[in-house]
Amino acid sequence: MRRPTHRRTLTARVLAGLLALAWAISPATGQTPTPLAVPAPGKPASGAILLQAGNGRIIPLHAAAASVFAADPKVAEVRPASPTSLFIFGVAPGRTTIAALDNAGHAIGQYEVIVQASGYGADNAGQAIRRALPDSRVHIDTTPQGMVLSGEVTSAADAEQAMALAKQYVPSGQKLDDRLSVRESVQVGLRVRIAEMNRVVVREFGVNWSKLGNFATFSTNLATNPALATAGIVMPTLGKGIDGADAVLDALAQDNLVRILAEPTLVTTSGQTASFLVGGEFPIPIAQEFGQISIQFQQYGVQLAFVPTVLSSGRISVHVRPEVSELTNIGAVQLSVGPGSVSVPALTVRRAETTVQLGSGQSFAIAGLLEDRTDQIDNSILGLGEIPILGALFRSDSYQRNQTELVIIVTPYIVRAASDPTALAAPTDGWTSPNDFERILLMRQTGRVVPAAHIPGDAGFIVQ
Repeated sequence: MRRPTHRRTLTARVLAGLLALAWAISPATGQTPTPLAVPAPGKPASGAILLQAGNGRIIPLHAAAASVFAADPKVAEVRPASPTSLFIFGVAPGRTTIAALDNAGHAIGQYEVIVQASGYGADNAGQAIRRALPDSRVHIDTTPQGMVLSGEVTSAADAEQAMALAKQYVPSGQKLDDRLSVRESVQVGLRVRIAEMNRVVVREFGVNWSKLGNFATFSTNLATNPALATAGIVMPTLGKGIDGADAVLDALAQDNLVRILAEPTLVTTSGQTASFLVGGEFPIPIAQEFGQISIQFQQYGVQLAFVPTVLSSGRISVHVRPEVSELTNIGAVQLSVGPGSVSVPALTVRRAETTVQLGSGQSFAIAGLLEDRTDQIDNSILGLGEIPILGALFRSDSYQRNQTELVIIVTPYIVRAASDPTALAAPTDGWTSPNDFERILLMRQTGRVVPAAHIPGDAGFIVQ
């Protein structure tokens, strides 16, 4: 009758050993810490247990436990699953110690528990990124503070998309660390054309009688027409002075055509901001306390700022802000400074700011303006100016028309650096100063060497 008992005891020990080895392997991480074998009676069990936050494990004991303890319940909790087994639950990342005692107070188990951050969100985020960006190599690691993205992506747009996907799986209160790198830097060149035509037509004809008086001596002088002065234009007029009266004969015409063409070009890396200014700054006095005055400078001229982003499809998303400004006396401000005064000029500004998406070499007209303004002023003597035919002698007509047309066109390019320095031309290439013979007798502005060919407004980069 003793053999069956011996065999049952041996079989129970073998099963207990297999059970302890099976539970020693963490099902959540697949890692194998120190094996938790059932020790011989009288010796406490020990080892390391690796868990993820939110996961748990059952630990077998060789004897019935009367008391169990967790050194830091905020890291891991322990509860008896049965008299001879414990259930350990990972609460938060950290390290703590679990101990089990029998009725006599002897230690029957003591384990070091290491709880790592849960990889559930990182696994799901990694799967989402691999589906959306199959050509990228992104790795996601968990930390006590959140998740870390590392690896390589093909473009800056892919990096932004990977970060957006990973943020959806970051637990509340934790952060996402971006350590992604772009495999190669994509250079983007932007060419902006700002074309403006401004035409002013002024026509003035007639006789102005500003007042009546005694006819006496005549004189010839130059005067300023009040109507045109109001519009900001000073015109010379031919007048006959009559004692006590001014009779001004207006027979004037003016055509003013202004053409402005600016073609700023700028190159930068995808995702980076680039800007430049061709112009200057003018001072503006600013009143301070105790009568003090400080100077603040305002920029003007041709300005360009843009941020390109090369998308995975090869298209370019461009946030662009071109501006052309110039000083003007219209709207200027007179400030009293000490015994004198200071005139602060105003600015005439043409500005646009927008975001467009184009292919390399494609163009968009991002802004356009067509303005047509007509001013007509009629001055006449009441009653006399309304007489047919003869009324023209007592009537003055002033006509002014302003036409403005403005177009801003942007063209982005995916560009590369030029291996041959001679592939890029500068307007000063080949220029030499003329000698005295060429300058005085031949009226040349350059020497005998013909300047290198240069196309005005050339982009200045090699299109990829």
